Amino acid sequence: MKKAVWIAFGAAIVGVNAAAEAVEYFTDTELVAYFRVMLIMGVLFIAMVFLGAYALVSAAEEEKPLAGSVHNTLGADKTAAAANRKPRQSRDAGTGQNSIEPDK
Repeated sequence: MKKAVWIAFGAAIVGVNAAAEAVEYFTDTELVAYFRVMLIMGVLFIAMVFLGAYALVSAAEEEKPLAGSVHNTLGADKTAAAANRKPRQSRDAGTGQNSIEPDK
């Protein structure tokens, strides 16, 4: 990330100064150094926002989703036999809907 920020900083310096020279050449309007520095900092901060967003998206793409579901994922406290067993279903007395009870 540090390298990308330095590259963005260098590109901002070169780009803003080239644009300022072009404006001065074609319009005879001088852009003072203070305004150039503010433009460079603005470009740098905008680039940092996009670089940070890119870093977050890249990190999110590297994450792997959890495999399986609660009933078939093997963990430290589960065995293969318990993972292959199907959950029990019972009739809920109050609503008449089927509900899944957790394994005990």
